[in-house]
Amino acid sequence: MVDDLRLRMLDDLLAAERNFRDLAEKRARALTGVLTELAYRLAGEKLEQMRQLDPSAPQSWTPQEWRSFFLSVSLAPQGEGWGQAKGNGNHAEVEALRAKIAALEQELAQARQLLAEHSPYRRRVEQDKPLVPSAPQKPQAQTGGRLANFVLPKIPKAFEHRWQVRAEMSKADAELHLKRRGMVLKCLAEGLAVQVEIGRYVGDATGARYRSGAIRRVFEALEESGLVVRQTLTLQVTGNMPTRLAVARLSEEGKQFCRALGWQVVEGEWERLLKDHEGEKQEGHTLAVLLFAAAARLRGWTVEILPEVPGHARPDLSVTKDGQRWYVEVETGTRLHDGNAKWRMNADLNGGRIALVARNAEERRVLVTDCRHVAAHGYATDVETLIAGRFADVREDDPLWAEEW
Repeated sequence: MVDDLRLRMLDDLLAAERNFRDLAEKRARALTGVLTELAYRLAGEKLEQMRQLDPSAPQSWTPQEWRSFFLSVSLAPQGEGWGQAKGNGNHAEVEALRAKIAALEQELAQARQLLAEHSPYRRRVEQDKPLVPSAPQKPQAQTGGRLANFVLPKIPKAFEHRWQVRAEMSKADAELHLKRRGMVLKCLAEGLAVQVEIGRYVGDATGARYRSGAIRRVFEALEESGLVVRQTLTLQVTGNMPTRLAVARLSEEGKQFCRALGWQVVEGEWERLLKDHEGEKQEGHTLAVLLFAAAARLRGWTVEILPEVPGHARPDLSVTKDGQRWYVEVETGTRLHDGNAKWRMNADLNGGRIALVARNAEERRVLVTDCRHVAAHGYATDVETLIAGRFADVREDDPLWAEEW
């Protein structure tokens, strides 16, 4: 009787914390939406450039980053338009706007702090058990990470005309820029596709921020040379602002170039989705799959896109780490499936567990509720949660899943 009462009390406590967390999440999203709308009005083009380099921007920005952005934007542009000073000027309006921005930043910071302090998921991870079976903690990768020992081979003469730099570059800058080009091509030859992920590896190895202008210029130069094909994918994750993700793949000449350098070229993840999974028609789904793949790799997981499995199941990808392997379904459309067949097949592949990625936190909770009727245990995360953190801050021992049941 006492145990039943204790369980009911714990359930009530968890339910209350979930409700508090939901309210805090909605409040934080609403405040971020207001700041984002204001940022677009002030400097929409600049914000779009930053979003292409980092799909988590500006949702993942800290109050200090918001402050830096607004301070870098002129609130009184020349010419006609919003914010134009007339007559005696609009100093009072500008000052009121600054005060509103400061108040919103403070309120957003408080909401996020409350969310972190009262998250039942965080409490479960810290006080109960980790989301994956315990294993010896891996030390952090050495400086340089994936590309630490990279050496750029000699460029074949047939491709020298595609390996030029701007005349105004110094010799040292040109050498570093060309080395970064080689690093990007090596990552693409190995099948990677997400620009911010590749930028993270290149930045770690050469001392640059993964969304810096130096990294962006490398991708632009490779695209201009015809060695790389790029595209920006979009997905409406939440609110009115779409999430954008820049992806890249080798062109046919780029593949020839990499082979001439002595590198093995594998089918790229973006290429495979385009070829075998209607990746062009399902742009949002393709974005979600590639973003989750990048997030998993940065956390130390090995990823395979569209793995071959027996039977009729066709999982979107598999992730492997420390002897575990999970087949993952990414759901960005309707939740309705005949007899829950999709989730039943996923549970069969995972030994009775389900692994899923949703579009946002709200849809994740709906899908988890559906999947509880199919499998008693499982893992789930969502695109909204993954882009809330900056790629530069991800560590190999960070949890991949936002929720376990």
